[in-house]
Formats: sequence, structure tokens, C-alpha cells
Amino acid sequence: MVEIGLEELPHSFIPDAMESFRNGFTGLLTERRIAFGEVRAFSTPRRMALILYGVAERQEDYSEEKRGPSVENAWSSDGKTSKALEGFLKANKATVNDVIVKGVDNRDYVFVVREMKGSETYSLLPEVLNQTIRSLNFPKNMKWELSGFRFARPIRWILFLFGDRIVPFSIADISGSNLTWGHRSYTKDPISIGSPGEYEEKLFTHSVIADRDRRIGTIEEQIQRVCSEHGLAVPDLAGKLYEMNTDLTEYPHAVLCEFERSFLELPVEVLTSEMIEHQFYFPLVDERSRILSNRFVAVSNIRINVKSRSGYERVLRARLDDGRFFYNEDKKKDFASYSEILKTVTFHEKLGSMQEKVERIVHISGKIADRLAIGEEKREAVLRTARLCKNDLVTLMVGEFPGLQGIMGAYYARAAGYSEEVANGIQEHYYPRFATDALPSHIEGAIVGIADRLDTIMGIFSIGPRPTGSKDPFALRRRVFGIVKILISLELNVSMRALVDDVITLYVRGDRTDLLEGVHSFFIERIRSIYSDMGFAYDEINASLSGVMDDIYEAYRRVEALHRYRERKDFQDLLISFRRMGNILKDEEEYSFSEALIKEKEEKDLYRYFVSVKDRIAHHIAEKNYEEVYGILSSFKPYADSFFDNVLVMEEDLTLRANRIALLKSIISVFSDIIDISKIVLSNP
Repeated sequence: MVEIGLEELPHSFIPDAMESFRNGFTGLLTERRIAFGEVRAFSTPRRMALILYGVAERQEDYSEEKRGPSVENAWSSDGKTSKALEGFLKANKATVNDVIVKGVDNRDYVFVVREMKGSETYSLLPEVLNQTIRSLNFPKNMKWELSGFRFARPIRWILFLFGDRIVPFSIADISGSNLTWGHRSYTKDPISIGSPGEYEEKLFTHSVIADRDRRIGTIEEQIQRVCSEHGLAVPDLAGKLYEMNTDLTEYPHAVLCEFERSFLELPVEVLTSEMIEHQFYFPLVDERSRILSNRFVAVSNIRINVKSRSGYERVLRARLDDGRFFYNEDKKKDFASYSEILKTVTFHEKLGSMQEKVERIVHISGKIADRLAIGEEKREAVLRTARLCKNDLVTLMVGEFPGLQGIMGAYYARAAGYSEEVANGIQEHYYPRFATDALPSHIEGAIVGIADRLDTIMGIFSIGPRPTGSKDPFALRRRVFGIVKILISLELNVSMRALVDDVITLYVRGDRTDLLEGVHSFFIERIRSIYSDMGFAYDEINASLSGVMDDIYEAYRRVEALHRYRERKDFQDLLISFRRMGNILKDEEEYSFSEALIKEKEEKDLYRYFVSVKDRIAHHIAEKNYEEVYGILSSFKPYADSFFDNVLVMEEDLTLRANRIALLKSIISVFSDIIDISKIVLSNP
């Protein structure tokens, strides 16, 4: 077993560090052919530990094959060994009798094979741990002692055992031993570990729950018991606190605390944000009504006592007093007047102030509203939302709680007498903030959110640098994701191509080609990735993406319809026939079609059926009934099969050939607005 004892690690470091520690140590054992069985990992803020069971006493034996010079370079023409061969044999402690010849890439080479005995595991373990520790990567490393070794926190002890033997080891002026330490508050002397099997229970008797899963289970059980006794519950938004408090404690105890009811007059987000984000306390809601209670749970690293409870309450009270002061002071000012302060806040040195950004958002929002034809009253609500959407950034509350941007804007807008539509729009224009976040539920927030994101994308593309590889400092990929998700969720038909054209003069005055091409390509690349993440196959996306910048939502509906329809056997069979059409028509020029030149019965049948459904196809495409279109497309199969079985398209008579090509092109072209059949990969080609 190995344990690294440390000064307290930040809770956010621990999960990744433990995964790296476990994978690094076991990976190096595997590289060295040291067999082992079950692996258990232990972590607390003060320790990272592994116990490995069934570790082999020695490395596995192995054969080592070394390649030497080619045969023609190993011996001279009279059969004497060359200097190259002699040097190779000397380096490998071998003789000519040990040599074998093997062919590699049509050439014969000299080889020697040595049977290597595995070394004792005990002798190899120090280097395994040394490499493992030095390969651990933390968000921030520092030098803590004279050796200059860099680590996240100072190393205080190393427990390193192989069975009951101490493994000799030293790093950062700390030597390995069979000693560990218990809880800082309850144990002053080191704890001797005779063998790895004693580790967990000995620590538990010294107030340390070393097993992380056991510790999180303890926290969950304690909080559940507290909630059951008082008819309370932990809200979903606090779920992440279980993991966080597990990595903040070694000996957790849930402490039920409370704050003054008068604080419940503050916005609930202020209360929960302070408890969750700043103090890692669990807010509690009434089990039935789900209304926030004035009680909360703090997870202590020591046994419950009166002082710890009052300490948690005192800390929260001070923070909530600040919040109440900020909230009341912010409301004293006219909410609209904050736009003047935005003039003093820089959005980007090349793109101006936050107020200039807001002006662009207002302009873009108006263009979107016009394209959606939402009506004058709604349009005015959208523009009012856009004018106010960033005002809360310069309030005292958001200055202290940045995570409340948008949320506080909604509260302040309501307090100032603005409509609920405007208040909701201010809050929702930030949605979605991440992949699983909520989406805007009203048109005001949706339009302003699209405008805000498009402004940032267009602005950064106009000045550079543009995203490359994994580098995306302005999160432009996430902004495209937000735009696409909003358009799909609210079923908005907006031409992004036209919208970019509408607003491009806000960013460039001269040649627009580079900016247009860059923005269009970036959107299309991201849309492909987004649709792929939704579960659509790459060929379904490729076949349906024509004109995607003219209507992202309709492109989504097309690929969704194709995804559902392509599983049908008749559709798969039909694709074969249409692919045959595509192969025949490839590189063929355009010809005019004449019904008078139809000669064979099968081509008459195909043409007549096409004529009979052509208007229905056009109608369903216009009405965007894509599954209906695919249904009609499938009905072509018997006519297409009969045509190809009995009619020669590439007829020697060039007039007939041209007419048949024109017929097939007419059929394919009528579907081309919704699907490029040539892009579909057949399941059974």
C-alpha cells in the first residue's frame, strides 16, 4: 500500500488527482510486468492512498529479442564476422552461437534472443512511486521546501508498504515509513500500520473515514435523517454539494443550522447562491411546498458542538447582511440608468464598451424580430429587453455574486415596473449557459440571447483570433450551441445567412468576404457536431444539411425525419435505386425533357407516376411535412426498379439517352431541397 500525506488539498483537485494517481501507479506496474489483483483507492483532503491486493513477488520472466546488422553486413565474403556483428554481440553479451537470422521487410537480419528473469517487485516499487508522483498534474503546483519539488500542497508523510515490509523511498525531503496520521483535531501522534489490511479501520478509530464512498454515504445518511425529522428536503440544485463536502472532510458530521426569517425576503437565488457557491451549505426546502426554509445544513469536519453550529450561522448571517444591503441599494437607482455605467465597462478593447455591445444587441434583436414577424407589441418588448439585458452587470449584487447576472436583472426590472415579459427575457437571454441548462421559454429571451451570442461571434471573428483546435478563449463554440438549441427548442425559422448579412456592417466597412466565409464555415462545422451529439449519423447530417444557414431549425427537422425513416426496409431498398440514378447522372449535362420521346412502357409508368405525385411532393416540401415527402419517395421503388430492369438509359440513340437522363434528373431534383441522396451510406449496398 502507498499513502501520500499532505496539507489539505482543495476539494476540486481531489477527484482528478486520485484518478491520475491510481491509473499512473497501476499502469507502471503493468508496464513492468508486475501482476496484481483488486485495487482500492482512498482519499481525503489530507491523503491519497492505494491498496493493491495479490501483488506478485517478482516480475514475470520474458524473452528479449534484439535486432542487429543485416546478414550482408554481419559477415564478410570469406565468412568472417564483421566489426558491426562483433560490436552487436559484445553489447548484448552474446556469442555467434546465440545468433539467429530472421527476415524483415524482404531483408535478412541478425537477431539474438535473451531469456530475462524478472526482478523482485520490492526493488522496483520505489521507482514506480517516484514516477507516479512526479507525473501527477494539478491545476496549480508550487515549491514548498528546499529540494525544489513542485506539488499542489506540501507532502508531510509517505506510508509505503509491501506486505509488512517498509519500502525504502524518499521525495521532497520526506522518507517512506509505516506511519500515517489520523484526524488533525483528534490525533496528535503517528499511527503505526503493520500491514495494508489494518489501514482503513485504524484510521477510522482515529476519526478518519478514508474510503470516499463510505464518507459520501455518511453525509447522505445524516442529511436525510435531519430532513426526515423536520419535514425538509435538499433541493436538486444543491446536489453537487455531496461530492464537494466529501472532499472537504475526513470525519463528516451534518449540522442543522438556521438563519433569521427576515432574510427570506431576499430573492431566493441570493440565499441559495450564498449557501451553495460560497459556503458549501445545503439549503433546505419544505418537503411538500418546496419553498425555501430558513434552515440549512453545514457539513462539519469535527463532531457537532454548539460553537460549530453558531459559527456556521454567524458566517452566513454576515454574508446575507451584505446581500440585503446590496439588494436594497441597487433598487434605489432607476434600473434603466445603469446603462450609463456600462459605458465605463470595456467589453473588448477593439469592440468597445458594454454599452456599445448592448447597442449592437438591440440592432440585431430588431432584425431577428422583423424576420420572425412577431408583431409590434412583442417587438417592442424584445427591444426593451435588449436595452436592459446587461444593466445588472454593474449592480452591487452582481459585482459580489457574478453567478446571479440575468437573475438579478429580472428582479430589478420587476421592481422598476417593467413587464413580466421583459423581466423574464433579461434572465432567460443567458440560457442555455451549458449543455444541460434550461432553454428560454419566451420569445424575448430567445431573440435577445441569439443576438447577444451572434454579436460576440461576429465581433471576435472580425478582429481575431478565431477558434483553432482546442483553443476557444471566447467560448464561441458554446455560443453557436446556444443559438442552435434556442432555434430548435422554440421552433424558430430564421435565416442565419440573411441575419449575418443584415448586421455585418456593424463589424466591417470594407471587404466582407473573409468574415462572411469564416462565420458561415464556423456555424456549419459546429452544427454538424451538435447534430452528431444529438445522435444523428454523419451521413444523415450530410444528406440533410443543404441550405442549413438559411434555416437551422428546418435542417434539424429534415435530418430528424431522415433518421426516423431510414430504418424502414422499403426505404433502404429505395435508396439503392436512387443511388443508381445518381451514379448514372454523375457528370451528365442538363437536357430538356419531352414526353413525346418516351418509348418503353416502364419509362412511361415511371414518368406518369412522377407526374401524379409531383404536386403532392412540392406541397409537402412547402409545408415542411418531411416524413410525407419520404413516404412518397419510398413509393417510387417498384417503378424505379422496373425502369432499371427493362430500360437502357445509356441508349446509343443520343436523343433517347438525353431524354431519359432528363427524366431521372427531374425526379431527383424534386427531392433535392430536403435530401442529397448521394450522401447516404447504404446499410447493405
